[in-house]
Amino acid sequence: MAYDNSVPFSFTKNGIYYFERRVPSDLRNHYEAPKIAYSLRTKSALVAISRASRAAQQLDEYWYRLRIKDSSLPGKHRLRMQLSATETLANAAITSGYENAVLEGCIAHRLTRPVG
Repeated sequence: MAYDNSVPFSFTKNGIYYFERRVPSDLRNHYEAPKIAYSLRTKSALVAISRASRAAQQLDEYWYRLRIKDSSLPGKHRLRMQLSATETLANAAITSGYENAVLEGCIAHRLTRPVG
């Protein structure tokens, strides 16, 4: 295992790049292990840079959301939060119900209008 400083958050093993990132101590209760490590499935440094940077960015965003959710942040009520899964599903059901009603109305109109 060799660490490569040219590729962030990575090391190489048998020429293959692996992503590795330590889980912050305040978020360890969300994970089974203190580190996240997996293969980037490439031997190319350029591809590894891209994949490792993307993975690190996604983790940073996810960890930010976890911290916001877990903490009693002053002014938290003023933040624009994403819809919860329940609200998203409810909105999807309302939308699909509306779309179904419109579709049924179009079909009924086509069936009842005079031909020709």
